[in-house]
Amino acid sequence: MSTAIFLICLTGLTEPKPPPRLEGGYARGFALESQALKAASPGGLGAERRPPVEKTLAPLVQALEEGDALKIKETLGDLHPQEILEVWDELRGEHRYVILTLLSKEKAAGVFAELAPEAQAEYLRTLPPWRVREILGELSLDDLADALRALEEEDPKAKARLLEELDPKTRSEVESLLLYPEDEAGGLMTPEYIALREGMTVEEVLRFLRRAAPDAETIYYLYVVDDGGRLKGVLSLRDLIVADPRTRVKEIMNPEVVHVRTDTDREEVARLMADYDFTVLPVVDEAGRLVGIVTVDDVLDVLEEEATEDIHRLGGVDVPDLVYSQAGPLALWLARVRWLVILILTGMLTSSILKGFETTLEAATALAFYLPVLLGTGGNTGNQSATLIVRALATRDIGLEDWPRILRKEALVGGLLGLTLAFLLLGKVLWDGHPELIPVVGLALWVLVLLANLVGALLPLLLRRLGVDPALVSNPLIATLADVMGLLVYLSVARLILKL
Repeated sequence: MSTAIFLICLTGLTEPKPPPRLEGGYARGFALESQALKAASPGGLGAERRPPVEKTLAPLVQALEEGDALKIKETLGDLHPQEILEVWDELRGEHRYVILTLLSKEKAAGVFAELAPEAQAEYLRTLPPWRVREILGELSLDDLADALRALEEEDPKAKARLLEELDPKTRSEVESLLLYPEDEAGGLMTPEYIALREGMTVEEVLRFLRRAAPDAETIYYLYVVDDGGRLKGVLSLRDLIVADPRTRVKEIMNPEVVHVRTDTDREEVARLMADYDFTVLPVVDEAGRLVGIVTVDDVLDVLEEEATEDIHRLGGVDVPDLVYSQAGPLALWLARVRWLVILILTGMLTSSILKGFETTLEAATALAFYLPVLLGTGGNTGNQSATLIVRALATRDIGLEDWPRILRKEALVGGLLGLTLAFLLLGKVLWDGHPELIPVVGLALWVLVLLANLVGALLPLLLRRLGVDPALVSNPLIATLADVMGLLVYLSVARLILKL
């Protein structure tokens, strides 16, 4: 670390403010704030007032290089946490450390909450203790639990130490959240919600909100519970504002509440929120007691992670949580080599097939001219149908019970595609002066496209039936299977028709 950077860190470490106690004064998510500002401005967040981030980055980097703490603080004061995150990967490691040290505690928490778990764990171990306490004190409970969960994987003792420094109420709530798996609704939810009683009047609720709102994740939807904490209804802030102050909550609430249980898979949570256009979804335990809410910012993260996982699998990359910019050559090799080994072993079948049809190829060498286009077309056709079916399964557009309809539909589509593509390829065969190969090439391509289309459509359904993620039907796997089928079909048809 350079002398300038060391002096900046020293300045942060000796800051006169005493470290605050962690008593649950949580800053609400900057992501939701950004969404609201974007919705209010057609040009996006501060589009008419803020200069481009690149223009702000230059003086920030210059101040960091010079070690000018006052200038750094002044520059950071003009930036929204999301703007800092946009250039985060371009900053040097020691510069990121300084930024997290000198930012206001609210903005530091906003930046910290959006970092990768590994980075969060690293900063919790290396930042000054007073800054760690400030950041944790500003995080919402779900983000706080996620950060400590990330730290536990790297340094369980450090996680236990930070947990002990929390006030008893916060520690109890965080420990409850840490009991739930990350991939379930319980691992996504926050217990910072507002619960009402049926007998309260609108006037009483509004007075209650003025006191409770600062510590709640959101107040736009309020949930009604009975004396046992069981979920009974929901009403919106809009319902409250337009209602008569003397009206009882029971009279204006909606008793039909869409909710999930703590053990509901996070993909199902995301699907429900997308289907109903919800910004928040209540979570209940096995007894129907309200225990938390899931907000849209957490679901957006889930959707991004699941989409990334599916894309990696479709490409034959076997590490769903891979972050390319942070992965080294060895990690990338491990992520890719497994599927490539499987595919090359499968691909070796093609050489065996070619050897078995050696006499056929020797008797009609022109057959080899059209092998690449046939095999490529078969692979492309299978990939198309597999992609459509995997996506339809993910969005619940189709289910396993639809397989007969899918089989009929894809057989018809495959037949039509085969006729179209065969017609085009036969023109090339005629142009090359090989009319004797027209029936061979035409029939082989038609059969191959039909088979590849059916395999690409039915293989994801088979995997779903076996309880395996259909996204495992990677494009390279389909292409390899199509190559094997293509060689068998093409050379068998050639041997049959040409009597070789």
